[in-house]
Amino acid sequence: MNAQIIAVIVQEGGRFISEILRTRSPKRKAQVEYPPIAVESIEPQEAPEQTTAKTDKASSIEAGCVPCSLGHLSVCAGNINEAMRFARSKGIDSNEVIDRVSHCLQELNALEREDLTPEMIINLPKWEKDLAVEALETSRATRHLLEGMTTVDELEKVAAKTQTANTHISRKWFKQRLAKMPKEEKAKLAEKAIEQLEGE
Repeated sequence: MNAQIIAVIVQEGGRFISEILRTRSPKRKAQVEYPPIAVESIEPQEAPEQTTAKTDKASSIEAGCVPCSLGHLSVCAGNINEAMRFARSKGIDSNEVIDRVSHCLQELNALEREDLTPEMIINLPKWEKDLAVEALETSRATRHLLEGMTTVDELEKVAAKTQTANTHISRKWFKQRLAKMPKEEKAKLAEKAIEQLEGE
């Protein structure tokens, strides 16, 4: 994960960690209580409609369309940066450059055609929908620039724009996500981070 993004997470979540540290005894390990699991007979159910599955995916952190699209943008930016390294010494038409640009285009195609389709973003909260649209527009603009580039200078400009856009959208998503996270969830996240630090 980008160091700047980690810094944002630490900054936004710092006060919750401070509060937990203040109220926590140094030797005490966190006690996590899980609710009892009700055992019920499993009844066959109808498969959910495709739109429901898409909506669930769009709204979950693990498979949400904005977090996934940030992953695609990040991989694309990394590939273009690596392509620049080869382009300076071997030229824009070297296989190393072409392969990395091609991989970036594959990532952008996946972002546009899988993660940020209209059915994936239509039911997102406004703040996340705005970011999805911004990521989609960034992807399309980057793809068109890569498809039309002919010089090392043009590749360098695309690399800089892509990295800047990725950092900008990532920061906005993490800040908004943390700001909208319930206090209980923030406290659990902070507690988990403390436990991991104590275990090291």
